[in-house]
Amino acid sequence: MRITMQNLNWKLIAEIAGGVLFVGLLVWFFFLRSPGLEPSETAQLQTFDTADTRTGVSATGEQNSNVAESIQSPTSAQKIFKISDGPVAGATFMQEPRPTTTVARFVMQQNGHVLDLAIDSPGSVSRAVSNTTIPGVSRVVWEIQKDAARQVAAGALMQYIDGQTIKTVLLSFPPAGTSNSPAPVRIQFLPNNLQTAAASPDGLSIAYLVATAGGSDGYVARADGTNPQKLFSLPLSQVLISWPSAQTILATSKAAAGVPGIAFSINTTSGAVSPLLYASGLTTTADPSFSQVVYQTATPESRRTYTHNTKTNLDRPLSFDPMPEKCVWSALSASTMYCAVSLDYTVPNFIDFWYKGTGSVADSILSYNLVTGKNTLIAVPGGPDGGVASDIMQMALSADEKYLLFVSKGNRSLWGVRL
Repeated sequence: MRITMQNLNWKLIAEIAGGVLFVGLLVWFFFLRSPGLEPSETAQLQTFDTADTRTGVSATGEQNSNVAESIQSPTSAQKIFKISDGPVAGATFMQEPRPTTTVARFVMQQNGHVLDLAIDSPGSVSRAVSNTTIPGVSRVVWEIQKDAARQVAAGALMQYIDGQTIKTVLLSFPPAGTSNSPAPVRIQFLPNNLQTAAASPDGLSIAYLVATAGGSDGYVARADGTNPQKLFSLPLSQVLISWPSAQTILATSKAAAGVPGIAFSINTTSGAVSPLLYASGLTTTADPSFSQVVYQTATPESRRTYTHNTKTNLDRPLSFDPMPEKCVWSALSASTMYCAVSLDYTVPNFIDFWYKGTGSVADSILSYNLVTGKNTLIAVPGGPDGGVASDIMQMALSADEKYLLFVSKGNRSLWGVRL
């Protein structure tokens, strides 16, 4: 049974039925909470659905045809170019210096195979990083390790459905090398039915939520999934987390238009949980310094997007209304984010239809500076820039920010943009 992204995004928040219940939850959280359940110890598995996790290599050093899909580096000179027909569950960029090589690393949705494709080397062919079969991957979280000149996707946390159980498996990739006998990919399973997970900005740790009788417990573990330690507890179970800065995890209740939502900031050293925002239909994203949180609030009648200054607690409306989950932050230009937005009108509660899969809209890509308030049109898929009209569901930037990639909702094709 193939499960798509929508299956992991249950929209209605049972724990928040209204303002009275919400206040009660806060009282419970800060004064009455009891210790949560400990997760079962994670178990390492050498094989998943294959006899070996090594990339297949023949006696001549050529990759086996049943391992690497036939994908070539784009030769189009247009601003927008296709990287893979898909369906792609998730993608990111890697970059190596001397000479600078930009590689798209992506996971095929139907089988969980991980491929690399050098997008700035015309004619290059995709290389299989992992041929471990993981059917029906619906979500991917990347562990990105980088410095001033190098960016590597050292691991990928994948989620899929097995019967009625959400399975989470963590693949740790060996360092790139020149050997014709690649090292095996290390596989680690995390506890069942994790609702959400995130990787630290340095790619050395992961965080995830384990459901409890009264909400959820947050755990932090090493990048390979070992040594999990409980860090915090929340009185909610339907929560999404991100890890924007080294010292802060951002937790936000799952959104539905008109339904009260809350966002918390969580200190990664002490585990202290602080309420940050409270609004209807709340969705959020935070910059790498956690000085600005962009959030959207939606009801069936209205929708607005704001930036919240975490130092002054002042809020300011944006000049446009991007969905925060359709934005990615620049690491090179402070207070700059790239967002996929529709240039056409959408109903205020469009987020409900988008998550259910009953609503779709063609997006354009804009950059926006929160300090100057200036936005710039970057590209329009399906227009003179190339590509096809796309409802964009996720984006990533290369280390030098000369490239942006996105996955198109629906057929989940993977595209690149020259910035």
